[in-house]
Amino acid sequence: MVSCRGRAVVLACFVCVSLRGLLAQPVNATAEPSPETSAKQLVRGPSDALSPGEAEFIRQRKEVVLASLGRLNISSTADSVPHIALLGSGGGQRAAVALLGSLQQMGQDDLLDTLLYIGGVSGSTWTLALLYSDPQWSVNMEPVFSRLGGHRETTWLSLSTGPYRWLKTKSKDEDFSLSDIWGLLTSYLFMNHVSLALKKGAPKTEKRSMLGEGVLVNDKMDQRLLSDEASRDNTNPYPVYSAIEKECFNTNTTDAVWFEFTPHEAGFPELGHFVSTAYLGSGFEGGELKEQKPEMDMVQLQGIVGSALAHEDSIAEMVPSWMNMSTAGRPTAVKDHLRIYFTLNILLELLKSGIKDVTDLAKVEELQKRASDILLEEVPLHTMTKEEQVEELQRKNLALVASVQTWVAEMNIGLQKNAVTELMEVVLPLLIKWQWGTTENFLYAVKDSEVPDCLQSRVLNLIDGGIAINMPYEPFLGKKRDVDLLIAPEFSAGEMFETLTLARDYAAAVGKPFPVIHEQDQLQR
Repeated sequence: MVSCRGRAVVLACFVCVSLRGLLAQPVNATAEPSPETSAKQLVRGPSDALSPGEAEFIRQRKEVVLASLGRLNISSTADSVPHIALLGSGGGQRAAVALLGSLQQMGQDDLLDTLLYIGGVSGSTWTLALLYSDPQWSVNMEPVFSRLGGHRETTWLSLSTGPYRWLKTKSKDEDFSLSDIWGLLTSYLFMNHVSLALKKGAPKTEKRSMLGEGVLVNDKMDQRLLSDEASRDNTNPYPVYSAIEKECFNTNTTDAVWFEFTPHEAGFPELGHFVSTAYLGSGFEGGELKEQKPEMDMVQLQGIVGSALAHEDSIAEMVPSWMNMSTAGRPTAVKDHLRIYFTLNILLELLKSGIKDVTDLAKVEELQKRASDILLEEVPLHTMTKEEQVEELQRKNLALVASVQTWVAEMNIGLQKNAVTELMEVVLPLLIKWQWGTTENFLYAVKDSEVPDCLQSRVLNLIDGGIAINMPYEPFLGKKRDVDLLIAPEFSAGEMFETLTLARDYAAAVGKPFPVIHEQDQLQR
């Protein structure tokens, strides 16, 4: 197991990683730039220093931490305030609920103010987005739970509500992708289920009924901007959201895999290249701004950081028996077919969560049955040539699309038909292209030998970081944030030590210190 020793206070957790003593002397933050300089330096790097904005926030936040330690009778000074970060793991709704519960308990124990940072990946980021909608959440978490408990019965498939107004607007964007759809469904349905799980006093039968009715917290989209939090005071810990760049991950380009989002900057911590968060998504070339575009809102951000489906391998594991061929012998078209089917099926499952009418619910289930029949229709791929395999699987893909179009045409006229039609019209082309997390590459045409080949295109493909490591260790390793203690409660479905050893191996690959993990102790547990 990992030793939890050091001058930092050790909080209750599943895995506590003490980093003090493993790092060299803390790196000094860069000086605050003049207004003229900061206006030009939208892209920064390479640098291993904090952004000026984050450095100033941390300076102020340490005053809060110092006072908190004093209340806990822990001796410290302004120069020796421990850097403590709480990390939220992936794990979907389970991780979202568990992180919220952990934070509530820390609040009751007067421990929240000991935190300098909170980092999130995948499911835990949904909780971060919810929490930081309240500038004072860490002072009193009760309003957060009250807001979650304030349900109002309504269907989400109405054109008069926020989701479809948002969808119609975003679908016109050049970088519109499945991550945007996923963010909409996440913020509107997944987090509603979280709120149901946390609602106090509701008996189990009532919770099941409410879940089946698909009730919502409200009908407003979370269109806050992460950069808006840059102007907040030091009330809450500093948030860091994590994702990975898909192309770099697929090519094993280790130093360009992880991507972080903070209120001040977003970028690649290993490369040391960052862009002002307010300008992430704007067009750059050679480090110069060419076209300013709107910053992604929190719905889009949630869609990126929680998009586990975006990596094809997570879907290819669910191959039906008739497709059981060796990886070498399985045509790419098989993967294409699987990703279309499984993503469509998950979208329909989410769609069902928002439907109250029994007849309409039966119609969605009918479409699921049609899609399933197409998938399970056996094709003797092993007897076909490669060209015949591709042709046959493309036929099945077209049959899937046609089944959706036929189903929509058979629906009764009304708001729900219009809403479903619009959803499918924008989703189906994205399924075909398998377009996730696309945003303008701020490093495009930057003349730096350290920028790898996987970052030479005009767009980035940012997806769920839990695909790589189901815990956001990366932003908090090394000198940059000089973290003394990582509190890492593991909420994923797998073995927690697997995540820990992946983090250790990653740290070794990028030359950053990580505590020793004693394999024998791990096995005994």
